[in-house]
Amino acid sequence: MNVAQFHQLVEQTWDEIEEKIDDEGLSVDAEIQGAVCTLTFDDDSQIIINKQEAMLELWLASKLGGFHFKYLDDEWKTAEGRSFWQHLEEAFARHGEEVKFTS
Repeated sequence: MNVAQFHQLVEQTWDEIEEKIDDEGLSVDAEIQGAVCTLTFDDDSQIIINKQEAMLELWLASKLGGFHFKYLDDEWKTAEGRSFWQHLEEAFARHGEEVKFTS
């Protein structure tokens, strides 16, 4: 994957998150500035998702901790093989919002 493809994949991921928040009517504010997507919940807690261009990784930080994802087999995965979407669902739940990003 080259840098342009990386940025395109991250932008698609952020778009999917924003669409799901809107579609579900969740009380979550999504703000994207540069390489960082900040999701702010009603209690002012946050999930931070940022691009790590040098490593071609997507990083997620929440009340559950920090996780790094590489794009492998057509999806963002941790080194252990866990899906970004699974982690994000768990993070949303920990922050008080139930949502399904996976089918």
